[in-house]
Amino acid sequence: MCQKSLKFKLKKSKKPTFLEKTINELNNVIKEEFIAGKIASRHGLLQNLDPRINIIATLLLIITANFIHQPLVLLFFNFWIIWLAKVSLVPIRSFLKRVWLIVPLFTVVMVIPTIFSPFLPGEPLLILFQLSHPIQILFWQIPPIISITKQGVMAAVVLVLRVGICVSLSLLLTLTTKWSQLLKALNKIGIPTVFITILEMAHRYIYLLLQTTVDMFIAKKSRTVGQTTTGEQRQFISNSMSILLGKTYFISNEVYSAMTSRGYNGKALTLAEFKLKLFDWLWLGFIIIVCLFFIGGDYLFVWK
Repeated sequence: MCQKSLKFKLKKSKKPTFLEKTINELNNVIKEEFIAGKIASRHGLLQNLDPRINIIATLLLIITANFIHQPLVLLFFNFWIIWLAKVSLVPIRSFLKRVWLIVPLFTVVMVIPTIFSPFLPGEPLLILFQLSHPIQILFWQIPPIISITKQGVMAAVVLVLRVGICVSLSLLLTLTTKWSQLLKALNKIGIPTVFITILEMAHRYIYLLLQTTVDMFIAKKSRTVGQTTTGEQRQFISNSMSILLGKTYFISNEVYSAMTSRGYNGKALTLAEFKLKLFDWLWLGFIIIVCLFFIGGDYLFVWK
């Protein structure tokens, strides 16, 4: 009996605490950033493109996706992006996980009301319940039949697929282009220098502060004897947030002084020089053809 209770306690103690889960999640974020840098160094299709062409092609594809209204065409568009990720040597499982964990979390929750008839009237697919008479709430009238409509479901599916395309293309751009080259390419195509500087500093020091947070959590855990309650762990995290705020202010002043002393003029500097090749122009032409193909397919489905 004693042995069983001892085993139960050991198993229970192995369960990760709130603090350990936080440390693991922060470590995963830092690890993913390191993996993203390795992917950008591979010799895939998009990695071999000029970053300027890569940005322009991504913008063209995102604009095209927002002109498409047919779910089947948008679904085929998503599969084409997965193929693009595959030929660019991006791990497909990790890529899909990043995209389709974000899209349902934010987009699906927002579009759920649109499938119901009070928000978007239309042809009923499933009648939920009926009222004796319409209900007037200020300027909004609730119809007597509450149902899930065909138009609402179609609008929700179209929006989710569009967001999936936009998130996939943006992620693919950042995974296949080194951050310094991406910033320089943005500067070359006319993005304001102030905006690029903010991106550069935010990207660099978000991960620095994450690493500082991980170090603080590990230091706390190494000095803790026994188990702490969830309330104590949350109190430690709230106290750590105030310390991080002070560290952020201190680091920002130190970084500004260091950069100005080294002659920083607000431009993203990198040793890489951009030079357009024949392959870059061919790829841009191919992207234009792909955009016309998807828009044409959308109009073809409407015509049918």
